[in-house]
Amino acid sequence: MFKLNNKGQTLIMFILLIPLILVIMALVIDTSFVYKEKIKFQSVTKIIMKTTYENKDATDFNDKIINLYKKNGIYTNNIVIKVNSNSVVIKNQAKVKSVFGNIIGIKNYEVKFSYKIYKENESIKVIKE
Repeated sequence: MFKLNNKGQTLIMFILLIPLILVIMALVIDTSFVYKEKIKFQSVTKIIMKTTYENKDATDFNDKIINLYKKNGIYTNNIVIKVNSNSVVIKNQAKVKSVFGNIIGIKNYEVKFSYKIYKENESIKVIKE
């Protein structure tokens, strides 16, 4: 009787799975970079809102906010600032460069966020909208 030789099967399976494993790793790394940047954008927005809220009636209020974003290296071309009598809403849309997405044609990821700040019982509240 003939005995089957199965020594090459493991090598073939390894060669077939390597590209899949690399793509999954690249996706995880890209996703983690986007998440890190989103957390940075949200944290900077909260800090900016809390520090500038008391001066919301100033004429250069919007310019101050935009300058603070620029100092922190955040893209501000799509920022929308709405000032009401008792609240301020900031909406921003930022782009995060892709590390491995260029392989499949994704150059940038888009991160959107919107926060509202208001005063309640002498304390300043920041909520996600």
